Amino acid sequence: MPSKVFFHDSRASSRRSRLEKVRDLFARADLAAVVAEGDRVAIKVHWGEPGNVAFLPPPYVRLIAEEVRKAGGLPYVTDANTLYVGMRRDAVQNLMAAAHNGYTPETLTAPLIVADGVKGRDGREVELPGTSLGKAKIASGILDADAMLVLSHVKSHMLMGFGGALKNLGMGCATPAGKQILHSDVRPRVEADKCRGDGACVRRCPVNCIDLVEREPSSGRAARKVARIDSARCIGCGECTAACPHEAIPVRWKTSAEAIQRKTAEYALGAVKDKPGKVGYLNFILQVTPDCDCCHWSDNAFVPDVGFLASTDPVAIDAASLDLVRAAPPLPGSRAEGCRGDPWRAVYDIDPNFILEHAEKIGLGTRDYKLVKL
Repeated sequence: MPSKVFFHDSRASSRRSRLEKVRDLFARADLAAVVAEGDRVAIKVHWGEPGNVAFLPPPYVRLIAEEVRKAGGLPYVTDANTLYVGMRRDAVQNLMAAAHNGYTPETLTAPLIVADGVKGRDGREVELPGTSLGKAKIASGILDADAMLVLSHVKSHMLMGFGGALKNLGMGCATPAGKQILHSDVRPRVEADKCRGDGACVRRCPVNCIDLVEREPSSGRAARKVARIDSARCIGCGECTAACPHEAIPVRWKTSAEAIQRKTAEYALGAVKDKPGKVGYLNFILQVTPDCDCCHWSDNAFVPDVGFLASTDPVAIDAASLDLVRAAPPLPGSRAEGCRGDPWRAVYDIDPNFILEHAEKIGLGTRDYKLVKL
């Protein structure tokens, strides 16, 4: 039986704002039903790395916090610490980054909690029988919630090809130790001919495994410095791939894309396993950018704003999001400009469907959905 996914387009007017459309979605998808009187309700978001401007705007989060209180719940807004170097690697700086991007108790009318504690060590292992990993390291601030609403900014991703509800759950609810497990199959390499030795990758690497080394002159070219990755120390986070402006560090995708998607789906299961009937999802197909909101920049959106989705099925809502973006026209001046096929694959040539297939296989939901247009 198909799962219902409720949809409002992104158009707005004096008669109906975007916020009113999201409020209507919350009601029509009956997301209040996941909240019982007195529930502590985690509103899982990604509040963005400072410098990024494509993250989910705080007014949408405030609206959901208001709806949770109307349903009798006690909302808190949460995200976890990161694996990479940046302002979100420990809770002190993470909360400063949130405030920098407009996420404060005053703007959200709800407290902010870093889900895995000051240093990212506040988490527990969740047993996942029948999966390839067998267990997942999930932040305590997720596991200790009585209910959860997952608000996801839909965009592309340099490692997975797509980021939506499943990535927000799997990658976003993992502790840094869990994130390292998720990335462990990724092994980047440097294409020396493209490398300009500017050190962007060196500065971004969280484990200092990249050095600039002298390259011997060849074919009439003078000696110059190029990046070199110590694969023995590399943790596979992919930050160097995202940081390089010259596309000199592609990822070897023969197995890694499927591996990281499979493991992320299993971590998503770990995040919601103890909450049957207590999780709702909203996907925001706005500013659909090529890279994750973890990046300290935002490239042009590659399709127009599409709209808003709500469901209680994370697989169905992501399947609908993928299809709606596939049907949208590529934007001029974007990474997908001139694309005549799938805009996702035009941005990163990665098949994003494997995470849906595996999530369905392990019982997270169904790819068979019915889009209810409001």
